Amino acid sequence: MTKHVLFRACLVTTSALVLFLACKKGDTGPAGAAGPKGSANVIYSTWKTTNPWVASTTSIGTGKNTYYFDITAPELTQPVIDSGTVLMYAKFVADPDGTGIIKALPSTYYNLGGASTQYNFQYGLLVGKVRLICDVIPAGTPSATNQARYIIIPGGAPATGRAIRPDYSKMSYSEVCTLLGIPE
Repeated sequence: MTKHVLFRACLVTTSALVLFLACKKGDTGPAGAAGPKGSANVIYSTWKTTNPWVASTTSIGTGKNTYYFDITAPELTQPVIDSGTVLMYAKFVADPDGTGIIKALPSTYYNLGGASTQYNFQYGLLVGKVRLICDVIPAGTPSATNQARYIIIPGGAPATGRAIRPDYSKMSYSEVCTLLGIPE
């Protein structure tokens, strides 16, 4: 090792040691408010009764009726749409799987357990609102007493390592609520 390289190594080490010793620990700040266990700034709506459904004038065709119901969501901004996660749930009042059962959307519901009428629920995102959409096959109108709610998980820096975002599609509604600290 040359004298020049050795001198630089000693200089860097000494400088680092001086900076380390010159630092002092600051005062501890006040504790922050406890938030949800999962993601910061999670936003969720109350349960909204799906009334009134509006007949679609753009999604028309033979063998089905299409309706939509809009839920105002002022927190649903373009950045949230671009990099966040929006989950949508419906509470069906007369589902053959159980009265008042909560299902993640998209979901298919059969009228009274028979296959004669099929209700295909899905949703779309628009700035400022979530649109619940229902295709009824072959014909009919979705119930005006079902309920729906959204959960918005704002995006952030890409997750790496242990901070990988969970796969919400593999979780029950209760598991999502518990993870994110949302009252059911």
